Amino acid sequence: MSFSSLEVQIVQMLNSYPVLDPLMVFLSVMGEGTLWLLMGSYLYLSGSKRKAVYFGLVILSVWVTATVLKSWLTVPRPEDVRFVVEASGYSMPSIHSGMAFAAAMFLHSMAGRYSSLLWTGALIMAISRVFAGVHYPSDVIAGAILGIVIGYLWIRMEALTIVYVQKRENMD
Repeated sequence: MSFSSLEVQIVQMLNSYPVLDPLMVFLSVMGEGTLWLLMGSYLYLSGSKRKAVYFGLVILSVWVTATVLKSWLTVPRPEDVRFVVEASGYSMPSIHSGMAFAAAMFLHSMAGRYSSLLWTGALIMAISRVFAGVHYPSDVIAGAILGIVIGYLWIRMEALTIVYVQKRENMD
């Protein structure tokens, strides 16, 4: 059995539980932008305006990078499965997974005791895309890796910006 046939079997197995369809649709709708907008708004309204801006840049960076990678890699979506949600274009990497893991990575340090909720939510978002029949497991793994890397890079970028601003303020 090859890796790709194992992936097809995983998709077909997970996709065979229609009782979970309402949850998969909900997660897909939230992952299209609603969840990220709510999270960014919460950051902004709670007084973390700078964090909210960086969070928006994290999400935008994942979307742009994954979109470019999809057009470059041209991996087709799964076939012969029930599509629980609409999905067009190419499959690899999963943008939903990328955004979920980027959010978890970026917000991890400020989430405190709720950090595990971020990571669990990201994992559920990724798995939901396979359940929905629109991604292979490798697509969501690639999206997760992409999201973690981009989330980490923006953490570093934010830290460098803070250091730079503090140095500027000390010079004045």
